[in-house]
Amino acid sequence: MSDPDPGRQNHRDASEDESRALVEYLAKHYHAAGSATPAISWNQLSEPERRVFLSRARQTLVAVHGAGYEISRMAATSDAPGPSLASDADALRLRIAEAEHFLHAGEPLLAYNEVQQGLEYWPESLRLRQLQGLSLARSGAMRRANEVLQSLRDEGLSDGETMGLLARTHKDLGLSAIGRAERLEHLSAAFRIYHDAYRSSLERGRVADAYYTGINAATMALLLDKGKDARAIAANVRELCLQELGGDVSGDAEFWLKATLGEAALVLGELDEARSAYRDAAQVSEGRFGDLASTRRQANLLLDHMGLEAGWILEALAAPPVLVFTGHMIDAPGRAQPRFPPDLEAVVQAAIRSRIDSVKPLAAYGSAACGTDILCLEAMLERGAETHIILPFPPEEFRRVSVDFAPGGDWARRFERVIESAESVTVTSEHRATGSASSYEYANLVLTGMGSLRAGVLGTDVVGLAVWDGLPGDGGGGTAAAVELWEARKFRVERIAVQELRDSLPAETGEPGSRPQTDHPFAGFRHEIKAMLFADAVGYSRLTEDQIPIFISRFLGSVARLNDEVDYSPMHCETAGDGLYMVFASVADAGRYAIALSEMVHTMDWEGAGMPGDMDIRVALHCGPVFCGKDPVTGRPLYTGPHTSRTARIEPITPPGQVYASSAFAAVAAAVGVTDVDFRYVGRTQLAKKYGSLPLFHVRRASGFLPA
Repeated sequence: MSDPDPGRQNHRDASEDESRALVEYLAKHYHAAGSATPAISWNQLSEPERRVFLSRARQTLVAVHGAGYEISRMAATSDAPGPSLASDADALRLRIAEAEHFLHAGEPLLAYNEVQQGLEYWPESLRLRQLQGLSLARSGAMRRANEVLQSLRDEGLSDGETMGLLARTHKDLGLSAIGRAERLEHLSAAFRIYHDAYRSSLERGRVADAYYTGINAATMALLLDKGKDARAIAANVRELCLQELGGDVSGDAEFWLKATLGEAALVLGELDEARSAYRDAAQVSEGRFGDLASTRRQANLLLDHMGLEAGWILEALAAPPVLVFTGHMIDAPGRAQPRFPPDLEAVVQAAIRSRIDSVKPLAAYGSAACGTDILCLEAMLERGAETHIILPFPPEEFRRVSVDFAPGGDWARRFERVIESAESVTVTSEHRATGSASSYEYANLVLTGMGSLRAGVLGTDVVGLAVWDGLPGDGGGGTAAAVELWEARKFRVERIAVQELRDSLPAETGEPGSRPQTDHPFAGFRHEIKAMLFADAVGYSRLTEDQIPIFISRFLGSVARLNDEVDYSPMHCETAGDGLYMVFASVADAGRYAIALSEMVHTMDWEGAGMPGDMDIRVALHCGPVFCGKDPVTGRPLYTGPHTSRTARIEPITPPGQVYASSAFAAVAAAVGVTDVDFRYVGRTQLAKKYGSLPLFHVRRASGFLPA
């Protein structure tokens, strides 16, 4: 490779400086205009607090570029940040920075979505493709990550980071392999790639690549029982790290250097040195929760292989908990039995701040109704922490039902502010079902599941926070139901007893409050949460007339036998030629059945029955509130609604032989503690018939689960 053109490099450096200046300029503006703590200057903010506003600024600029616009400085403006977003190169850097931000924060799913959108504009970007592989790996989709990174290697990219990521996928595939031969194959491949990249990096003087690939080569050698090689490499890596730390290093580099010293000490059997190095790494991690989690997993791997106690590593590399919150809304005017009178806002606000300061969560998941929800979101934003909002239906309708009725407090403006400041906003249903509590119950499940999935990625705990009077609510899906769910999952629940806080206030009299909770207001129909499955036989359209009866006997007959044999069969089933539509009482039943169905069809001897040998099935899963009743035409049970349509749109884009599920299905499964089904992230995917896009998961059986 020839030396870079100095003029071009200088231009690139200047452009990067201009882009960073614009991002910081916008971030400072967002802080000044919309911060919950405007009295604190930008320079007084912590790094995690600044990242919230920097992320928002990058997202704004990426959206502007995506809409086809450019931003340039007005010539007459002397105090502007300089030339700004004016090229694809600037927008690409912003997209990369945003993906890296999500990875550092332990959000590989959001990082993958950012990368996926970026690749639509810049499909040849090597950095985006590297980040695609890394985000897939961190979300658990190791085979797909391996394919992405192997393609980069095949194209001649052999830098230490790419090779290290590729080797990591081989390592994880080896560790999860059932057979000894497959395990040895992948672990040996990982060692070769790490070791070759390590030697190459040393020869080129690329120290950062050398210590990264070197320490992983040492760990792989130890797992392959090559102890002498492992210790020799680890000792050399330790010297490299100590030399680097003796100079001027960035915060990111300092974390990885100290984490690498911890791992090298483990390989060398020096536990006290390992503890000290890992604690030092944690002290400079500064919000890098995803990196802490991956470092902890690597340390646990070594300790387990060496037969040593691993509890101390959780303390040394602990990540803060994830918060899920719920609580009463501000009382509507004239509420007969007060729960959260407007006059109590300041007292509840102080109690919420105190609990959140005590828990110190890294992120919070909840809704955005007036009262508890908005107070929790504001308290998190004051800390510079992440907020993720889950709404049962679109924001405009939600605001009308759950915000606008509240007297005083400027709740509508505060609602808009927390929505704008959130890291993510998820709308669980496209429409509101008037008078039904199921939409709220569903949103509770999804927010609990999203928090659980995030905690699982980071290896930390979920903590619930409830502002509650201890009594049943006005209807389903409220605070009492959320607390019951969290206690069933053995979450630690921090309760703020609102009845004790309001004892000094005079009781109000009048009519009950505003939110309608009459269940199932539609005659003859119930509105209930169900799990749904759509499946399609791949190859059916190519069958001849004579093959149709064989298909019915083999395919539908096998489905009927499966329904009789398993204890997780559907509560409702419909067939239409090559298609199946099934309804289940729980996501656990639906997930297990989908895996059993897919494996049964995939392993059939189709050619032996006189059918095309490539016959297969694709299966889609979703969960949500549907209307349950009787079909007036057929007289049979009917389960229908927008969530049924959503399930149907996932099935056509599912690969043959695979089971795909919506993110809502995965979240509800996590919320209720399903452990025998495994979900691996696929990405945000365009659905059939222009139905928009959804984050989807690949569903497979968890280790040890054998569907019967």
